[in-house]
Amino acid sequence: MRLFGRHGFKNICTSVEAKYHGLVNQGATCYLNSVLQVLFMTEDFREAVKRSSKQNVGIGLLGALTDLFDNLQKHTANTHKIITQLGISRVYEQRDAAECIEKILTMTSPEASQIFHGLLANQITCSKGHKETDRDAPFWHLPLSLVDFYNQDYSVVNGIEEFFRPTCLNGEHQMYCDRCGHKVDATITDVIKHHPDVLILLLKRFEFNYSYMSYFKTSCFVEVPYSLQIPGNEVYELYAVVDHFGGLRGGHYSATIKTQDEDRWYKFDDTQVTPLDYQPFQEKSQSAYLLFYRKAKSKSHNCYHRHLFIYILFLFYYVFYYLCCR
Repeated sequence: MRLFGRHGFKNICTSVEAKYHGLVNQGATCYLNSVLQVLFMTEDFREAVKRSSKQNVGIGLLGALTDLFDNLQKHTANTHKIITQLGISRVYEQRDAAECIEKILTMTSPEASQIFHGLLANQITCSKGHKETDRDAPFWHLPLSLVDFYNQDYSVVNGIEEFFRPTCLNGEHQMYCDRCGHKVDATITDVIKHHPDVLILLLKRFEFNYSYMSYFKTSCFVEVPYSLQIPGNEVYELYAVVDHFGGLRGGHYSATIKTQDEDRWYKFDDTQVTPLDYQPFQEKSQSAYLLFYRKAKSKSHNCYHRHLFIYILFLFYYVFYYLCCR
């Protein structure tokens, strides 16, 4: 069992019986098991799959997911149907977890997948302040490059700032502005036109080295914040991490997920499910690969309900006082 920490995850003794169930590894399908557990523990997705399956009479991957989620609520389950629907013919060949979850979301129902579906656009601003939006780009995750952080720590917060930092176009790279009528200096910025309910961040640990013409893995420590603010004033909170251990030619995936009902972290490692002590803030991980952030509830929404409660309480007190004094 492990907790986020600079030295990996530490062992914790606990007598708490796990409330959740694992998935059988069919060979080297830990990458599939990890993302399926995240999807199962994302309650909105699980319920959307269930509703969509009823409408489509359990067709294809949607039906396989429904059956799997039903089984996971009762006992350790296997992924035979899922593997068949995804067309995975070589179960002893490890694949990429990011590509796996993207394929699942693409093949499931629009109602279920839209929970993870975001929309980016390029916003071009000329030196005179004229703005133009170009090229909408749907996304399942935001990729954060670790290529320059091989021997130093990486910050997800700084990575998000870098991702959305404007690119300056000047000199021979000037752009033509229709409103100015000629080429001008400009900036291009990625903006989120639609913030998904669940934001997935991909830490690009696997990169291609053109000097050696081969892929390599970056195992730098990453600062994983519990709370994350995204441009557009949206705040997200971490609730799941998919880890990758090992190198390119061999390795292992597992998932660490926080439950919504009891606000506690669990480690999902194939058939093993273990409750963890909870330490969420600004910890570092050398194995984190996919980060899942859920959109935080609006503070103004919470304040509204709090003020409403106070108002009703005050009104009740006033009526009670008035009746007693008559």
